[in-house]
Amino acid sequence: MEFWMMNRYAVMLRVIMGLVAVLLSSQVQAKTYSVTSSPEIVPSVEFNLDGQATNQRLCFYENKAYSLGAIIVIDGVKLECVAESSIETNGRLMWKKLISSTSKKG
Repeated sequence: MEFWMMNRYAVMLRVIMGLVAVLLSSQVQAKTYSVTSSPEIVPSVEFNLDGQATNQRLCFYENKAYSLGAIIVIDGVKLECVAESSIETNGRLMWKKLISSTSKKG
């Protein structure tokens, strides 16, 4: 009788361990999804004059964009596209009047 009780507990223990193994393995399996058709993505071109769409810093004059360091002459006055703040590396740009060495007095 003792032998039968001992085997009974061993069988129950194996059944319980088997059930635990099955339950744990089912949670590990990943779910899969399939897509039969996907909509076609049409590329679009975006142009934004303030430079935000292109992530570029720009100066503007007469609807034209100029990059950092560009120099233009308007009515004999030279303007350079420079950083608005010297401590920022990615701040806004502005037009700054260039003073030539011949126009300085003194």
